Formats: sequence, structure tokens, C-alpha cells
Amino acid sequence: MQLFFEVRPRHFQLPEFILLSLLACPLYCQSQRPLAVGFYSWGGSYPGSMSDGVAAIAAIGGHIARVTISPRMNIDYHTGSHCIPGFTLAGAMLDADVKKAMDNPAINVFILTAYDGVTFGDCSTHTYLNPRYYTPTGQAEVAHEYSDLTLYLYRTYQKTSKRFIISNWESDNDVYCGQAYGYATDPQFRANCDTSYPLIYSGNSSPAESLQGLKLWFQAREQGIEDGRAGAAALGIGGMRVYFAPEISVVRCLHDAGFQSVLYDVVPSVKFDYLSYSSHQSTNLPSPMSSLMQDLATIQSVVGSGEIIIGEIMTDSTEGDSDLFLLNLAQVIDAALHWGAPFVIYWNVHSASDNPGGLYDGSGQLTEVGRFFELYLVGRGCLAPNPHPRTLNQRGQ
Repeated sequence: MQLFFEVRPRHFQLPEFILLSLLACPLYCQSQRPLAVGFYSWGGSYPGSMSDGVAAIAAIGGHIARVTISPRMNIDYHTGSHCIPGFTLAGAMLDADVKKAMDNPAINVFILTAYDGVTFGDCSTHTYLNPRYYTPTGQAEVAHEYSDLTLYLYRTYQKTSKRFIISNWESDNDVYCGQAYGYATDPQFRANCDTSYPLIYSGNSSPAESLQGLKLWFQAREQGIEDGRAGAAALGIGGMRVYFAPEISVVRCLHDAGFQSVLYDVVPSVKFDYLSYSSHQSTNLPSPMSSLMQDLATIQSVVGSGEIIIGEIMTDSTEGDSDLFLLNLAQVIDAALHWGAPFVIYWNVHSASDNPGGLYDGSGQLTEVGRFFELYLVGRGCLAPNPHPRTLNQRGQ
């Protein structure tokens, strides 16, 4: 998640060929296809809270926000320094800053990178990846937390147009010691990961065991969301407001090297509304647009659904050539939308100290990328978000 280019002064002007492309309404605009470009607000060097990040998205004309809800969200959003004791997802919604973020009238769609208190309560142990946790009691505890969250969202936002998509962070990287690509391609990294695996992953012997735990976690989350929807329907406030979108971060490298991956070995056993793809493996390649199109086609062929969210979009590969980066970014987003991706999410709202690629810098000022998106969103102003999945994957058992 690093972007290498030089941020220019505020008087910067986008190159004419990019500016013209942003102001031209494409074919999917003419058919009123929803504009589905959003932004991830998670950390960064600017000391802003979650609601500050969501407000920053709204300030450039954005209507889709991705945020993280977990026991460590006070740390992530600079509002505290400790893991939240007694954390629950529904309880987190009552936090004043979180509620302010969710209530922002400009945001129609929230993607929630959610981690429950029962399997991540200490902010460090990957209990959600431990298959031994999922006794009938453990599975019920996880499902209950997501059911409560779902019902809360239905009740609280029943008179609004807001939609909520519950996801997670880059499952393949989560399982493979933080770097699935490194595990697949670097023997030394793989050996180090394997040696320390039981210590890092609360007794799991291997990534294969964590993948089994991940499958059970996804199934419990999906069951909880279904239960919450049923509770909302019983109260007469049903419909589709809360969705489930497990996230993958690898399409090719693990599978090609003979290792298990979330796409091939977990997702086919899970029911979902959307599948999220954090697409850095595709978009960090020399031809990001064609690579992403090929990988989206592969994902669709494996899971049997075209409801593939781009959970994170490119932030690297030009090494200082910001004009080329912005041109590639515009082409990749346009191609993904034209392909049919329901949402495309850019990482990140606020730049990290080692990554200048956010919409805003460490002082809270718009960067070159932020000004690019101001024009991009205005140029697509004829569109409005409207998430309604065309299909629901029923392959899971």
C-alpha cells in the first residue's frame, strides 16, 4: 500500500489529456450506471478521527466510505491508545465519533472492515482464524455479534437510503504472515513464516489450518447477518440494507505456486452478497488495467458471481511519475466500472508518513491525488450510488 510520486504545490494543474477524459461522460454514464467510487479511511499520519475521515471524503464529493470497526479502532483513528475492553460491534456503533461518521448525510454506502470482540478482543490474537474456536457455542457467539450489528443498522437507518457492507482485511495476507505474495515467491520468507506460525496464530500449525478457521468465521458472520435481516423483517423494517463481502487479496500467485488461497479454497464454501478484492496484486503490475481485467474474469469464473468489489485500488508502480500514475488510475477505475464492479475503493484518505498517496497529506491538505478525485467525481456527476446485487452466491453449504 505504497505510492511513490512527488506531491506538487497547490497551483498544480492536471495534464490536459487527463482533464479532458475526466470531463467526458462515458457510456456507462449515459445509461445512468451508478458511480461507485469510494475511499478508505483507515489510519494515516493526519491526526483525524473516523468522522473526520468520512467528512474529508464528503468534502471532495464522495458518497461511499470504507472504515474499520474493531476493538483497536481508537488506536487506528487517533482517538485513544488502548484496546477497547468489552468491545462489541453493535456497541461500537454507539461511540459518539463512530455515530457521527455513520450519520454523515453525504455518505450513502459504508463498507465496514469489521472485527468482532469475541475473536479479536485483545487486538492481537487471531482467534477468528482458529478452527478449534468454532464449537457450537463459539460459532453462536460470533453469529450473535453480527446479528446484533445488522439489526442495529436496520433499526437506526430505516428511514435513510444508507447501505452497509460488512467485510474484512485482505484475507490471504492475514493468513500468510501478512504477505501472501512473499509466502508464494520467497522461500526464506515462507520458511520464517512456517517456523513461527504456531506462535503468531494462537497454536495453528499452518496456513491451511487458518484457512479452515477463516471459512468457519465467514460462515458464522454470514449466518449472523442473515439472522439480523430476519429480525429486521419481523419488525417490519426488512429489505436489503446490510450485505456481506469477504475480502481476498490474491488471485494468482498462491494458486500458481501450488498453495491454498482464499479465492480457490475458502470462498466457494461461503455464501455472500459481494466479494471484495484488494487489487494491489493486479494493479501494481506494469499493465494494471489489463491485469485487473484478467483477474476479475478469473475471480468471476471461480466464484460464479460478477458482484466483485474492488476493495482497494492501485497505489503504486510509477516511482515518481505522477502524471503517468494518474492516467493509469483513471483508466483502471473506468475499466473496472465498465466491467461491472459495483464499487471501487481507493486507498487511502490520509497519507501515511511513508506513503504520500492519500487524498490528504499529513497536514490535512489536499494532495495531487485528492485534486484528481475532485475532478473525477464532478465529471461523473450524472451518477448516484445504488447498491443492489444482481446475484447472490449460493454455492456455500
